[in-house]
Amino acid sequence: MIHFYVTAACIQAPRLTGYPVAVLAPGSRRVLLDVSSKAWEAGVNRGMTFEAARRLCPDLVTVDPTPALYNRIERTLFNQACTLSPLVERAGPGHVFVDLTGTRRLFGDTAKVADRVRAAIRDACRIEPAVGIGSNMLVSKIATRVIKPTGVCTVIPGCEEEFMAPLPLTLLPGIEGHLLDQLLQFNLHLIRDLTRIPPDILASAIGSEAFTITNQARGIDLTPVRGVDQPAPSITEQITLAEQTNDDAFVKSALFHLVASAGERVRAMGLAIGAIRLLLRYADGLTASRRQMIRPPVSGDLSLYDRCCRVLEKLFARRVRLADLTLECTDLTFPYGQMDLFDNTEREEHLMAALDVIRKNHGRNAIRFWGRERSG
Repeated sequence: MIHFYVTAACIQAPRLTGYPVAVLAPGSRRVLLDVSSKAWEAGVNRGMTFEAARRLCPDLVTVDPTPALYNRIERTLFNQACTLSPLVERAGPGHVFVDLTGTRRLFGDTAKVADRVRAAIRDACRIEPAVGIGSNMLVSKIATRVIKPTGVCTVIPGCEEEFMAPLPLTLLPGIEGHLLDQLLQFNLHLIRDLTRIPPDILASAIGSEAFTITNQARGIDLTPVRGVDQPAPSITEQITLAEQTNDDAFVKSALFHLVASAGERVRAMGLAIGAIRLLLRYADGLTASRRQMIRPPVSGDLSLYDRCCRVLEKLFARRVRLADLTLECTDLTFPYGQMDLFDNTEREEHLMAALDVIRKNHGRNAIRFWGRERSG
C-alpha cells in the first residue's frame, strides 16, 4: 500500500484526496511520518520537520496519526495474505511478502491471484494496493515501486536483470544514501551501470558493499520469506561493566558500545531495527527492563542511541550501582523507504559508513565513545 499513512488519512477524510498531505509522527517532535505524492512533488519528504515542510509547501495539510485505523487495515491485509500461503512476512506499514511457490494448482495463475486479492482488499478497506510478482523479495519490491501507486507488475523468472537494467539506482531498496551519492559521483545512474563493472573494482571505490549491490542489480536475492509462525530475527548485545557504577556518563558510554556493535551487525544484514529492549542488572541482583517500538525502523548508531538513551532515562531510576547492561534489537525488518526520522540522516549515513570501515580494518575498540551533547 503506497503512502500507507496518507492513504489511510484520505479514507477517513476523502476531502484530502488530491491535496498535499502529511501525517505527523506521534510524540512531541513535529516530524512528518508520511507524505502524499503532491507533497513530495513540492519537495516535502518523510522525516522533515513540520516547519521546514510548511516553508516548502505553504498549502500542506497535516493530520495526526490514527493507530487504530492502521491496525485494522494491516490486519485485513495480513489475513488476506494468510489465505494464500503460510509463508507471509510483514515488511513495513501496509507491506507484506507472500511466497506462492507450489500454489498454482490450488489457486491458479499468480496474476489472477493478485487481482482477486486486490479486489478483496479494495472491498474491505477502500484501498487499491500495488502488487509486484517476482522470483524473490527484492524483485517483487522493485516491481511495486515501478507500478505504484496501484496495479500489478509481473517480472517473468529469468528476466530479472533485463527488467531492472533501465531503472534508476534509487529504486534499489535499502541502499544507503552515502553509497548512492558515491555511485552518482562516478556517473552511475541506472541499475545496468552497476552490472558493467566487476565487483572487485567497484569495491575498491565504495567498499565491501559493492558485492551486495552488484548482486541486487542482477536481481539476485536468496532471502527466504519467513512463515507466519517464525519470529523476526533479533540481535542481542551484552556488556559487563569492568567496575560496577551508577555514574551516568560511564553508563551511557557502555550503552553506546552496545549500540555500535548492534548497529554494525544490523547494517551488515541489510536490515533495520523495529524494536529495542534494554535490560539493566544492578549490583544487588535486581533487574529492570523496558521495551520500545521504533517506527519507522532505524539502522544508524546515532538514531538508535538516541532512542536507547530515552529508554535508559526512564529505566535507570535506582541509586544502586549497575553490574551489566543488555540490549536486544528485535523486529528486524526489510528496509522500506526512509528509515530515520532525523533531519541529519545523510550526515549520519556518511558517519556510519566511515565507522564501519574503521572498525572492520582496526577492530571494534578502535573507536571509543565518551559522551555526547544532546540538543534540547
